[in-house]
Amino acid sequence: MLSETSLLFILTLVAALNRKGICVGTSCDSPQYLELGKSETINCLFPENFFGVLWYNSSEFVFNDPLVDYRNFVKKGAGYTSGEFNIHNNGSLIINYVTLEHEHTFKVAYLPSEEDKPVFIDITVIVVVKPPVPFPVFSNCGNNSNVCFASLTSSSLECSVVRGRPAIPLKLLARTITDDKDISVNTTVTSDGEGYTSCVATSDIFKFSTLLVLLVCKASPVTGILKNEESYLLAQNSLINFPSEDLTVLYTEQSSRMELSCGVAGTAFIVWKKGDSTEDKKPNVLIYSVNIGERFTEIIADDMALAVDTSLIVRSTKVKHSGYYFCLFGDGFADGAKVYKVVVVVNPVPAYPIIDGCNQVQYCVRIAEHEGTVTCTIKGIRPRVKLEWKTFRKEDEHAISFFNDHVTVKENRETFDITLTSAYIWNDESRDRLTIECMVPPSNDFTFHLSTKIDLLLVKENFKPTDQEGLQRTPVSLLWIIPIIAVIILTVCGIVAIKYTRKIHGPETKLANEEETLLSAKYYDEKTDQFLKQLKAKYKNWYDAVQPIPYIKDRLYCVEKVFVEGGIEFLVSVEGQGGRGVWKTLETYENVFNASQVSSSRRILEGEPGYGKSTVTLQLAYDWCNPKPTSALKDVEILILLRLRQLRGVPSIYKAIKRFILPRDTTISETDIEQILRKSKSVVVILDGFDEYPDRDSTTITDVMSIIAREMFQDFEVVTTTRSSFLPKKYPPLTKRIRLTGFDDKARRFYIRKAVVGDDDEVVRKIEGYLEDNPILSDLCQVPLLFVIFAHMTHESEQFRKLNSVTSFFRHMISCFHSHMRNKMDDENVRKYELFETDHNALDKLAFGAFSGQSQRIVWNKDEMCQLVGQEFYDQYIRIGILVEEESVDIIDDPGSPITEHVQYKTEVKFYHKLFCEWYAAHYLTDYLQRKPNLDLGEFLRHLDPFDVQYLYRFACGINSDSAEKIKDYLIKNFEGGDKFAILCILEQIGKNDNIKETIRQLCYEGVLISGHDTLLLQRSSMQLLEIAARNEISVEKVILHNCFQSVELSTPSIKTTSGLVLTSRIPVKKLGVQLYNRYMTEDEVINILQFASMCPSLRHLRFAGSVPPQFFKVDSTLATLKSRNVEVWWRMFRSSPMHILNLETGRWKKKDDDEKLTSANFEEMRLKFAKHISDETFHKSQTKTMREILRKDVEERRENNPAW
Repeated sequence: MLSETSLLFILTLVAALNRKGICVGTSCDSPQYLELGKSETINCLFPENFFGVLWYNSSEFVFNDPLVDYRNFVKKGAGYTSGEFNIHNNGSLIINYVTLEHEHTFKVAYLPSEEDKPVFIDITVIVVVKPPVPFPVFSNCGNNSNVCFASLTSSSLECSVVRGRPAIPLKLLARTITDDKDISVNTTVTSDGEGYTSCVATSDIFKFSTLLVLLVCKASPVTGILKNEESYLLAQNSLINFPSEDLTVLYTEQSSRMELSCGVAGTAFIVWKKGDSTEDKKPNVLIYSVNIGERFTEIIADDMALAVDTSLIVRSTKVKHSGYYFCLFGDGFADGAKVYKVVVVVNPVPAYPIIDGCNQVQYCVRIAEHEGTVTCTIKGIRPRVKLEWKTFRKEDEHAISFFNDHVTVKENRETFDITLTSAYIWNDESRDRLTIECMVPPSNDFTFHLSTKIDLLLVKENFKPTDQEGLQRTPVSLLWIIPIIAVIILTVCGIVAIKYTRKIHGPETKLANEEETLLSAKYYDEKTDQFLKQLKAKYKNWYDAVQPIPYIKDRLYCVEKVFVEGGIEFLVSVEGQGGRGVWKTLETYENVFNASQVSSSRRILEGEPGYGKSTVTLQLAYDWCNPKPTSALKDVEILILLRLRQLRGVPSIYKAIKRFILPRDTTISETDIEQILRKSKSVVVILDGFDEYPDRDSTTITDVMSIIAREMFQDFEVVTTTRSSFLPKKYPPLTKRIRLTGFDDKARRFYIRKAVVGDDDEVVRKIEGYLEDNPILSDLCQVPLLFVIFAHMTHESEQFRKLNSVTSFFRHMISCFHSHMRNKMDDENVRKYELFETDHNALDKLAFGAFSGQSQRIVWNKDEMCQLVGQEFYDQYIRIGILVEEESVDIIDDPGSPITEHVQYKTEVKFYHKLFCEWYAAHYLTDYLQRKPNLDLGEFLRHLDPFDVQYLYRFACGINSDSAEKIKDYLIKNFEGGDKFAILCILEQIGKNDNIKETIRQLCYEGVLISGHDTLLLQRSSMQLLEIAARNEISVEKVILHNCFQSVELSTPSIKTTSGLVLTSRIPVKKLGVQLYNRYMTEDEVINILQFASMCPSLRHLRFAGSVPPQFFKVDSTLATLKSRNVEVWWRMFRSSPMHILNLETGRWKKKDDDEKLTSANFEEMRLKFAKHISDETFHKSQTKTMREILRKDVEERRENNPAW
């Protein structure tokens, strides 16, 4: 019988059930999943301070007591007293041990207070059993991971979840770059009472992609059952053979860094494998990676890594890394493979063939008979190579014949010892001496430059007479004496000949054949030691005399104390880019010699004027002279550093070394230098300033040009520095290009601390503040030379912070130079000195003449300079440091000239830096334009390329506004991109002309195109225009990034271009276009650009063009922000393609003219069309011109609609 109180309460509940309502703040999820055999809780959220909660064992209300009654903090009820149930203080029901009987609907009655009506909630409980493997399992994969790779011979496959509850529906999907394709064929579910086993099968794995497919086994989500609801199998069709005809053979040295490019950056999935041959049916899997959906990378080979661009990286190669490497790639529709044959090369020890009977290194002399044998051995080499005997000079081939070659090969564990013995016959009895060499012959695959030379001295026999009776037998002892006598006679004759030749022609004459000196190894060891000491002494003079400010000659620095690394990049060839490359970051200048990406015997180090090319060479010289364990040059035996501007009329590299590096009193001859370099184990040659090399356009072949072209010193490492606009016309295809990009904020801060103020944080912040407040000054100070001068001089005058153009910066700097020197002079000299400061017409003319000829001139003879500008003027400018003296050497080779006049030392003069020469040349240009108002600028300036002497033009525009207008018109009419360069000229007049801001406003109204095809100068001018616009709050109508997007930095936020320039979010741009040609855009790239757009307060329109973005995006806060600000996101594949708009609510593209979303089929059709077009090089090259036309037409349309413009 129910008690009276219980009956009354139940009647109250029945009445409440007939009313609908719920108390605010009450929540119980349904269904709730409870694990079999565990203590679980049916969770509900009730407001605090509730009166009571009652739990019932059925969804149907019956006149029974509740399982658990919890009122006034008192627990009771049959379920509670039996121990089957409990209740949490927050009202949630606890089941102490879950069984299958608990799988039904429970009802809870919630009482907010004693007077309130109860609120009822039904909660369905589903009892779950977690499978022993917490993810779907493919039949070809184990139970250890939900990610695997497999090579399959069958198109059938199964995936299952075993012993789970409730039954888990499964689907098999083929994931593509656009969407998931359902390939499920058959599904089954079986039960063992407590759990269910679900299974799904397919019979056509490779339906959408023939080689590589990403299979996804997807379980319907059941809360708490599976740790991972998706499992992934990257499957390869092993029945398809790899394309051996596309095999790339790569030779790499042992212990070097190896990088194998797949050439498919941004692909959806990729696999790297290694086998013993192209026919290997079971190559080992090294790495596989998936870049769509749930991204993951599995690295099986511990000593390998995967680069961002999908290249395979081996940080230190070993012999075991030889073999065949296979790169498989795909996106779910299209796939392919790339095959490499890698041969790890082990250099022999010693690094030359060893000749039997020779104790000297790579050269010796031996006595020879008319017939005999010669033997040589190469030890510890890989791969196996051939050896051959040949004459050193081609014209001697007829003099001796080699035959009966006998080769023996000893196989070590990883290398080979190879011995060649050849018979020979001396054919030319008129010759008593021949130079032969044992060498590894050139190969089509890989060439070892290994050879050892030997001089054979023929012993002529007394031929026997035909009359045997008259034969006088020669004693045996005499046969030994004859060779000895011959050697002695030849040696004496050789020495006499040398002395006689030197007496007649002087010590510098090259002998016809240096080998005839027959000097001992000891002699060259001594000469080498002397040579190295003299090199290091000279380099120390150079690197200990770095002068940041020209006029302070008593403040010289060791390069190590002031050297700070700026940005440095290397050029990477990119497949399918129409011959263009991409610049990538190199971590440090030391990597010029030890990074595999720039491994080559020829390198070009590029940089604009003032970017520190010569300073880097001095730092390298310091590193060589003072080796550290981490130095890239620590194992280099000889470093040759030549300043090419000094080498006018010096065709011989050996003569150049003797004249410009070794001291006057050296006893080392040019012949000695040649022999020392030949015998050295490792030589690095640095040719500094090819753009200043006087003979670079000479028709006479010089050693310098031969070295750069790798027609000389083939085994030496050579670095040539130059401006980017003055690359050598002829250099080997494998030459690596490296460029300096200037100082960023980090480098500038480091220099201030290292070379200027030390750890004074307040001064550091002060100097940095000047740059932050002045974008033009900040841009100028990306040039290391200008920044160094600025940093050292800013203590003396805070006027620098007010400067807003290159002209004002240079004018003030020159003024400081003169002021500093004027303060040191006697009063009577000050007036004359002031005259020299303002009247420099002669120097102006000389400077302009240096650029206006067909070839630039950067060095003058001192006497010539003094005659042109006057001795007093010359002395003053030398004291200031604007002009710099250098000692040079002339060799007089005229017949009959006295020995005392054979070597003549002279003084040459140059400007402290090319920028100073451009400064004074600009003064001459402006003065001349004022005197000749009707001058034909096209003829007058025909040799002054603005992209080579940009500062000359910029200075001229800043010096005189009338000249600026003429120069601006000349640039726009006569040069492609001249309109952009004219921007820089306009900026030189800021503050002088009230119309400048209006001009900038008009340029910004027309839109700004930044193209990766433009020079760095043009790109920088456009960026500077945008910065000026931002500072003056001038709205920018449109910015188009054409084929120059590299990455997004969200912390700044900014977009970085391929040239290293940065577009920040503070630019007040209304429309932003991102155009990437010849590749697909990755999901990360587009998402990052969308996030950047959401951070640009002025942006109202974002457009993608010329590429294919992902088909859809995840709807998140970024899309919501763009929608709230009414930002439109458009995409057009080609100009002829339809326009699509991104639906910011669904994250999917739709056609612009209707609401129809872009279907997978349509997207795939567009993707295939895009793939066809990007293979058309003509199409690719036409894009820049097309974009300029689009921008121009857009401007014309807006001008028609707005006549005020």
